[in-house]
Amino acid sequence: MKIPIIVLISVLTIALAISLTTIYRMDEKVSHMRELVGDYDQRVDHIASQRDTLVLINSAFAARIDSVPSLRHVADSLQIRLDEAELVRNYPGYYLIIDTGQNRFHLRRGGLLIRSGYCGTGKGWTENDSGLVWNFSTPRGIRYVVKKGENPYWYKPDWYWLEQNLRPPRPGQDILIPDSLSWEEQVVYYNDSLTSSERVWVRAVPGALGNFKVDLGGGILLHYGVGRGRNVSHGCIRLSNNDLEAIYRALPVGAPVLIY
Repeated sequence: MKIPIIVLISVLTIALAISLTTIYRMDEKVSHMRELVGDYDQRVDHIASQRDTLVLINSAFAARIDSVPSLRHVADSLQIRLDEAELVRNYPGYYLIIDTGQNRFHLRRGGLLIRSGYCGTGKGWTENDSGLVWNFSTPRGIRYVVKKGENPYWYKPDWYWLEQNLRPPRPGQDILIPDSLSWEEQVVYYNDSLTSSERVWVRAVPGALGNFKVDLGGGILLHYGVGRGRNVSHGCIRLSNNDLEAIYRALPVGAPVLIY
């Protein structure tokens, strides 16, 4: 009996030793894994802090980019105020101020406000489906009334069709309104006798600009139009019929128009 007992004790001792050795090695592995997890947590925290830093930097740059138009508008506004102060000293007549940021106009004389209201100004960069790009911004600075006119036609430029992904009509392909009609009759003919699809192909449109136009040169007009109070035009200044007539009668050829 002694020998089996001794053998059994020996086996148990060896098994215990193996178990203790295994437990010790497992404990070492667990400690090592804990160290790795700790290092991983530190790396994650470091990466997260870098990410947060990049987010803050990106936000700062985005804020600076977004602030550029407003800063430019402030600078242009200050310059216009200086130009207006000089103008008041030397010019006795009516002049017009156009604020493209607020989309408002101010008709003044000698620094005094005569009339104010909303207008529509250029919508800026525009792209069609074919990738053609135009800058339809209203030009800033001082311009002058080049000429004025009543019962104007809107002669559609080629970009009118290109912007809608259409091919501009070749000579003879556009629809003409009978010139034997008076201007008022042509307006009625355009609106009532032509379908909407036919009106697209009329190049010389009566009535679209209202009853008056004030030409500032370079294709920039003061004329009637919708979307007042917003940046919606192709560079011209859109006004209500009443405001347009008042400005038309107040501003002589050569009158300054300050745009910022």
